[in-house]
Amino acid sequence: MPPTLTLYGYGKMALAIAKGLSGRFPLEITGRNPQKIEELIALHGLNASPLFPHDSPLDITDRHLLLCVKPYALSELSFSGEAKGVYSILAGVSIERLREKIPAQSYIRAMPNMAASLGSSCTALCGDESLKALASEIFAPLGTSLWLDKESKIDAATALAGSGPAYLALMAEALMDAGVREGLSREESKALTQGLFSGFADLLKDRHPALIKEEVTSPGGTTAEALALLESKGLRGILIEAVHAALLKAKKL
Repeated sequence: MPPTLTLYGYGKMALAIAKGLSGRFPLEITGRNPQKIEELIALHGLNASPLFPHDSPLDITDRHLLLCVKPYALSELSFSGEAKGVYSILAGVSIERLREKIPAQSYIRAMPNMAASLGSSCTALCGDESLKALASEIFAPLGTSLWLDKESKIDAATALAGSGPAYLALMAEALMDAGVREGLSREESKALTQGLFSGFADLLKDRHPALIKEEVTSPGGTTAEALALLESKGLRGILIEAVHAALLKAKKL
């Protein structure tokens, strides 16, 4: 029988993970605000039990704790006992810092993204090998996962895949606006952009981006003209620098 997972938190990422795990693992949700715990479970129809902390610190003895709070909130939390495992999605918070704050036998750092609620996240994992198999099992309902051999890589994964949906959302919004500018209705532009992203995800599964670009671009054609403009504006470099900026921020948290 799968272990009971104790999810600490009720923010957007906690909700995305809870939706992905609901009905697949025994799940309990806890936090410092009992009302928010109840609202999260009731409003979203989660198959989960509330765990109300009647006192502080929260007893985590023999629990598998999924820590889903903002990084700055870690210093305000208090725990007693020793957990079997801690699975943290806190950006920039090292395993060393987790050990100082939360007693546990083993630790895992995970970086899913908002697509977890749809079972379509790509989650980066690293940490103690003793929990590798279980961590992969826990995050499997959320989509695919990638085990990193060094903790130092997790900040890069955070900057790329964790923050990535926001980058793509900005691009999608811009493309929709571009379609409207050129005469499409808002609904038409949205439908075409959604189809573009969905189809591209399938293409990317077995083709390198450079190959996709080559296949779409005809000599002297419309795509070549658009790509030349994007390159002249430095789109490629902007994206690379954006990921680097996110990584530097993660290291400062």
